[in-house]
Amino acid sequence: MFSLIASLADGALRRSSNLAHRLRQTTLALSILTLAPMASAHEFWLVPHDAQTGVKQRVVFELRVGPTWPGVKTPRVDNLVNWFTASDAQGEWKVAGRDRMLAVGNFTTRSPGATVVGMRTNSAHLELSAVEFNKYLKEEGLIQVLKTRERFGLADAPGRENFSRCAKSIILVDGQSQGYDKQIGLPLELSLKTDPLALRTDQPFSIQLTFLGEPLANTLIKAQLKADPPIELSATSDAQGRVDFKLPQGGLWLFNAVHMEPSSEDDSDWESLWASLTVQLTTQSNE
Repeated sequence: MFSLIASLADGALRRSSNLAHRLRQTTLALSILTLAPMASAHEFWLVPHDAQTGVKQRVVFELRVGPTWPGVKTPRVDNLVNWFTASDAQGEWKVAGRDRMLAVGNFTTRSPGATVVGMRTNSAHLELSAVEFNKYLKEEGLIQVLKTRERFGLADAPGRENFSRCAKSIILVDGQSQGYDKQIGLPLELSLKTDPLALRTDQPFSIQLTFLGEPLANTLIKAQLKADPPIELSATSDAQGRVDFKLPQGGLWLFNAVHMEPSSEDDSDWESLWASLTVQLTTQSNE
């Protein structure tokens, strides 16, 4: 892969190096089974037991992995978490939790409005065959990465990737939503631009994706509703990193996005970040 790295622009390399520095806190020895069927999906999300609750109520989180709802419930693997925090009108604090538990974290609500929770994982390494890697790039909308592999004659080469997760969940307290659009410093972050308590099925519901705090354009964002069967939608972010979905109903929605750049590390060709956001949306009358 040195030929690929050497052929890319210096600016892209510097950006990739900065990303790699942020990502690489600890390399995890996680099994493919624990993470998900990587060739088909990287989705990884937080599921709160009480996405809408009251003040001084305990909220417990599970982790899910898989291509869509309901996903596979997975424990908090040793050394998985880099940081896990909650933020409300009073400030930010650490979410309590222990490794090897299915209840991966918990906290007690403090203030009316939105409590925004974020989990950043440590970096893990993955290698896939060319067929699997190319399939995964197509499914996640990473067309530029696919084109780069083709341009440098690497379409038949295995994919070597370092990746980490940026999982986010919004808890709405006392029937209020102020603070729902708060950003909490995840390197790849999905944020609401529409009030989650005011979903209208006849109007757009807006989501914004940012990378290192800046809007990220031309990126596939997926929306999935916990239903039977699950509802799945997708759209590509505009110049402001935004997408508008026509969501057909309320419920616990999952939003996902991925960003990948060339790696400057010897053991990998690519660095990727995976963002997820869960939030309970409440439908308002369309009248």
